[in-house]
Amino acid sequence: MGAINKMQKNFQSWFNKDNNASFLFVTAALGWVLASAAQTVGLAANKDLTKEEKKFLIPQEIADGAVNIGMYALVTTNLMKAAEKMAKPGKHGKPFVKLKNEAGHILDYKTNSSEYAKLGRNLKTGAAILGGVVSTCILTPIVRNAFGAYMKKQSDKNTDEGKAPIPTGTYPVRTQPFFTKTYSFPVFRASSGNMKI
Repeated sequence: MGAINKMQKNFQSWFNKDNNASFLFVTAALGWVLASAAQTVGLAANKDLTKEEKKFLIPQEIADGAVNIGMYALVTTNLMKAAEKMAKPGKHGKPFVKLKNEAGHILDYKTNSSEYAKLGRNLKTGAAILGGVVSTCILTPIVRNAFGAYMKKQSDKNTDEGKAPIPTGTYPVRTQPFFTKTYSFPVFRASSGNMKI
């Protein structure tokens, strides 16, 4: 357990303790990478799949993982930047989100910059969580389905052009199993109480 605790401390030391957003972002991205790698290795090691199936499924899983990670990174980083800017002075010299004291008066940014910085970090952390939810639960499935529909359309187009025709009709007799072949057997008939062949 000592080695695990040491690894955990070393990992945590990479991040600013006052900023949970970067920690959430990196750990979520690492989770996506490890999940995608596990899926890919699982497909590669699956003995029930043929080589042809693996040739299709493994690249598809790698592409799927890349879309997931890329979409998460793109959405979350932009949301975190936007959230942090909300607590900083804009064009008019005032932040978009304003802090108020107990009396309800708006706090000046210059004299309360540390409080606004803390607000920015909290907004950034919320944006990291929101980015994960939006990218993984909403945008990634939409992109994945659109890509899948495009690939199916291309596959259907190739089939229509005769590049990969789907076999139709009955198979030749030589490809049928032996038990489906027609054999002639003697027929037994009852006649006058005697059996005749």
